[in-house]
Amino acid sequence: MKWVLSLIFIAVSSVVQAEGTALIISDNRSVETSWHWCLTDESLGLTLQRITTCYDCHLTTDRGMATDVARIVSNNTLTEHKPDVVFLQLGCNDVPDTDSTFVAYESSLFDYPYGKVCTLTGTNPRTKQIAISKDKARITNSNFAGSVYRIVSHIREQVPGARLFFLAPVKYGSMVSAADSLRLAQLRRVCNMLCIPFVDDWQTVRGYDFIWKQTRPHLGRVLLLGDSYSGLRKWTAHLERFAVVDELTNLGKTSATLKERGGTHTNTLGSQLDRIPTTCRPDIILIEGGINDEADQQRFVNTYADCIANQKRTTFAGALAYITTKLRARFPKAQIYVVTPGGLYYGHTDHPFDFIVKADQIRLAAQLLGIPTIDWDREGRLSFVFNNSRGTGDGSEARPFIYNVPSAETGDLLHPNDVGAVYLAENVVKELRKQ
Repeated sequence: MKWVLSLIFIAVSSVVQAEGTALIISDNRSVETSWHWCLTDESLGLTLQRITTCYDCHLTTDRGMATDVARIVSNNTLTEHKPDVVFLQLGCNDVPDTDSTFVAYESSLFDYPYGKVCTLTGTNPRTKQIAISKDKARITNSNFAGSVYRIVSHIREQVPGARLFFLAPVKYGSMVSAADSLRLAQLRRVCNMLCIPFVDDWQTVRGYDFIWKQTRPHLGRVLLLGDSYSGLRKWTAHLERFAVVDELTNLGKTSATLKERGGTHTNTLGSQLDRIPTTCRPDIILIEGGINDEADQQRFVNTYADCIANQKRTTFAGALAYITTKLRARFPKAQIYVVTPGGLYYGHTDHPFDFIVKADQIRLAAQLLGIPTIDWDREGRLSFVFNNSRGTGDGSEARPFIYNVPSAETGDLLHPNDVGAVYLAENVVKELRKQ
């Protein structure tokens, strides 16, 4: 079956010139049609193009995914049209994965802890065990994680500059059954792993329209407490490119932690409070950190309310309580946000999936404090694989990978380069423009 491409033209009383193009890849005609009214809303500034020949496709092997995925990734429309936005709406025709399959999504994508990586800078290089992504040829289509990964990785290779969204594979506005709820939860988990916004209403998409419309939201004066992600000033440079920032006070510092370490107050985000200039009058305050911290023990998470009350600064909740109390006292009119740690890949630590745990803990602490979060762990992280193994060893003890070398999105497989910084900045602007 050949691919068919058709344009949707929407008649409106006042014509708005679209400033971007979007492709939609859906496996169910009726589900796709139910989303048209919001995806073609003139305020989005998009001309929507439909790719129609993956109707009746399935995501899993037992329903013929080997053929269906070939139909999707062999399409040349992506490279021919170079869309600004790609909407995926897949899984409409599938049953949910089993519980045992769902909890094993990571193992379907990674060989862990079989890989070794070594730091070759500094005086004490050491070898760590890390999560190494399976070779793409070994990632099967037996579950949602493997199938979506294969499709997403192909799209990112073909149109790396396009913003990718995953549309909920149910009719817009319809009642969701129990089976649908489970399927949506599983696909949402996969999207979080792959850093794709999971869309169940058009407002999520509209939050990013400044990208293809090339508009610059006005943010006012911004104060930033952060670690090396901010200290390197790469994503903040793109923040000022995507938005109008009247003044940016960036106090980010390499190796800074959100929590106190061993009861000390050295190089923490809390210590940056003392460096805020007396002339600073922020409209927005960003608290970006956590990547250099260990996750809180569960016994502390269970007592976050007490940690907040006592400002126990060796926990995420207590540290945030201390910082936000000080900030609110000094800048009562400023809007405060917490930026969760993303990490640009899983392989820079002995505990490669801990950043997910840490982000959830920080999100919980922020919720208890009534502070909104900007979730880099869900939409700002670019790669979930160790993607720089070529030429740097084989992951064995004798020939470990090297992780302080560049990748597509990082300068050292940890800190963002200009490519990685764009995604981080986009995510921040999307959230801040809601204020």
